Amino acid sequence: MNKKQIIDPIQVMPAKQAMHTLQIGECLGVSKDKIIEMCELDKAWFEIPDYQIPVGTFYELNKEIAKAAGNQDLGILVGRAAYLNIGHLLLYLSTICGSLRQWLNMMPNVLEMYGDLGKAVIVREEDTLRSEWRPSAPYSVSDRHTIDMVLSTANSILTSICLHPITINKAQFTYPKPKDLTILTQCFGNNLIFDQPFSALYFDLASLDYPLIESINEVSSASKNPWQHYVDTVPGDEFLKALRQSIVFALPTGDMTIDTVAIDLKVSRRTLQRRLSERETNFLQEVQDLRSQMALRFLADRQLGITSITFLLGYADSSTFSSAFKTWHGCAPSEYRR
Repeated sequence: MNKKQIIDPIQVMPAKQAMHTLQIGECLGVSKDKIIEMCELDKAWFEIPDYQIPVGTFYELNKEIAKAAGNQDLGILVGRAAYLNIGHLLLYLSTICGSLRQWLNMMPNVLEMYGDLGKAVIVREEDTLRSEWRPSAPYSVSDRHTIDMVLSTANSILTSICLHPITINKAQFTYPKPKDLTILTQCFGNNLIFDQPFSALYFDLASLDYPLIESINEVSSASKNPWQHYVDTVPGDEFLKALRQSIVFALPTGDMTIDTVAIDLKVSRRTLQRRLSERETNFLQEVQDLRSQMALRFLADRQLGITSITFLLGYADSSTFSSAFKTWHGCAPSEYRR
């Protein structure tokens, strides 16, 4: 079975992830222009905000840069760069999470901002948690670079967001044991296992209750709990405030429905609808009002890309968010930002 048969041609991912790889390649002495020409990339892709490229192109790009640089640890380096580039997004998420337990509801979605490369899940095993990566293509197609990239990003997130250090107890990989483990060990520790059925990082269950670090720099003060103004616009109505707070937390998890919010509020769906009707509003209106207001606030922060804003507002993709924004404000998010 050849590559074209395995990779779905409609699978895509953000072009900026490819740019991270090209930038790391340059740091390793690989000519960006040469790789762009070799992989038949269009430079215009990287000039368009939130442009999507085929997943197969990204796999080819990784392999060619790793080969040219003579460095099979490319994925780890790219994952660290990707983590730094979503730092501002992580600050916004920290304003609505008090502990790692809450944050882990969102981390899989953060990792899935890589596009159609695969799916991340958090799994509990007795007194251990694992952050598992389930790629959309087999190792024979994707190579180890994508696995290392995603686990490196997850590792950077897990070991940096809590007040108390989180130790990665074990890292396992689906690919064979490399000859040189230096960078892998520096990143994930000494307990490395290869040729496994899935790739994952393991850490202690007790870390669920670790408090998150609250940054006190100028960036975080500007973005500190940006949703609170919307929540507080209903003084004296504790039910509506609780509803809005629940929606705020649920949106970035990618699992926000009237049923999940009703469960969070400990009421039935029917009771929730009745109480909203008594206030001359409904669930969809509350969600759309929040999204409309917060979209404007997030777009004012130019350190947040459209993809990050899409994620924060709970949309599956940028095109869906763009369509909704046009309905609310009469233009696309990119046009409004200009």
